[in-house]
Amino acid sequence: MKTLLHILAVLSLGFFLPTNETADIYIKKGSQISITGNSNVNCFTCHYSQTIAEGCQQIKYEYENDSYNLKNAELNLESKAFDCGGRMINKDFNKLMESEHHPHIKISFDKIKIIENDFQVTAEIEIADKINSYDFMISSENTTNYLGTLELNIEDFGMEAPHKLFGAIKVEPDIIINFDLNLQIE
Repeated sequence: MKTLLHILAVLSLGFFLPTNETADIYIKKGSQISITGNSNVNCFTCHYSQTIAEGCQQIKYEYENDSYNLKNAELNLESKAFDCGGRMINKDFNKLMESEHHPHIKISFDKIKIIENDFQVTAEIEIADKINSYDFMISSENTTNYLGTLELNIEDFGMEAPHKLFGAIKVEPDIIINFDLNLQIE
């Protein structure tokens, strides 16, 4: 993740990166990750309530064919650290994520491709021991702030959308992971 962000910041400044390098990335205070979804009754947002990553993460990258291939660029998020705004919805979220047996959601950033002023990211998402690969866009508001959304379907991870009140309330399987990362890249 840090390599991705480092590359994005350097590219935003207009610098050229060497083909085989490392970058030190700090995810600064104020960075946020949230998950949004809908039911047939309401929409919900679950905010990550802990520090996203403490300290420095060193990422390796290699430039090849207009893309940056990344190594060690990952986020490990505690699934129990998402706050959906209430005790019962938090309990349902943790049951869905199988938090007791699989306490982490892992996002591994594999590749970044520059497309005009945005970045196409290829990442693997691991939830409840199942891994899927996704492409999504990240944009930069400035040289330190990066925004992106990743749309996915929980059924891709073998999960069934929850329902309550004998099926009267049903959660849609499509969710969005929102990234708002403030980075310091060295």
